Amino acid sequence: MRFDLAGRAVVLFRGRDQGVVHALPGHCDHQGVDLAHGSVVGDVLRCPLHHWEYTNRCVRIPGTVRPPRTFARYHAAERFGMIFVHAGANPAAPVPGFSVDDGELHFRAGKPVEIACPWYVPVANAFDMGHLQTVHRRALTSTPEITYPDPRTFHVRYTTTVTGDGWSDRAMRALSGNDIRVSVTCSGGAIIMVESLIRKRRGYLMVSLRPTEHGVSILPLFGVPRGALHALHARVAASLFTAFLTRDVQALSGIRFPAGFLDNHDPTINACYRYLCDLPECEESP
Repeated sequence: MRFDLAGRAVVLFRGRDQGVVHALPGHCDHQGVDLAHGSVVGDVLRCPLHHWEYTNRCVRIPGTVRPPRTFARYHAAERFGMIFVHAGANPAAPVPGFSVDDGELHFRAGKPVEIACPWYVPVANAFDMGHLQTVHRRALTSTPEITYPDPRTFHVRYTTTVTGDGWSDRAMRALSGNDIRVSVTCSGGAIIMVESLIRKRRGYLMVSLRPTEHGVSILPLFGVPRGALHALHARVAASLFTAFLTRDVQALSGIRFPAGFLDNHDPTINACYRYLCDLPECEESP
């Protein structure tokens, strides 16, 4: 599988023997052949032109004794039935998880949504309490609690009621009894985890953000507790979130935060923006 990550071609493949997924630059180190045309042989990807072989880096050149001195540029990992790619050989942390074991949840991937704005805007938007009240028609019933579990993680907890009258608002009000408890965590600036408690029903949402040529691609992953109707519950969760997100797409398109951004009325988004500005840089291989 070939895709673009921030304007760079990346190829993913799964080894046939051990079943491990690898990510590597999309073109052969030798003559720049598109490795998406290669073939998987055992646990390596073989270039179709001269049979150089790759895992997450070149490991063999036919006719040579020693493998070349190349470096891994990406790291791939699997979780929740999804593949995660880290831009760098050594991730600072593993793929984040929810507060319950993965096996207790049923997952459903949503459809990607493209927004023409910088990658950090949807992250800050997820912690914009003013926007939550005006556009998403939620009223805060508690002061947001902000914590920093580690330098790469930003966490906010709050409770809301539904004030809107749209179909999704009415559905959420009926499901929640108008008491929604929310926990939102941003990991590394690229993944947002949301856990909600609606009456006794818990919901789990992961949103990954991938920079694109024209903005950012948002891919949601929905998790619901396993049970007799978990597949139906996941579809309902996907419908409600899609309706929720649709309200943001047009408004965020083309947005550019002003230099020295500060919202005098919302300390939560200010704290999130500062967190994003202060994120430590990833250590990449040479």
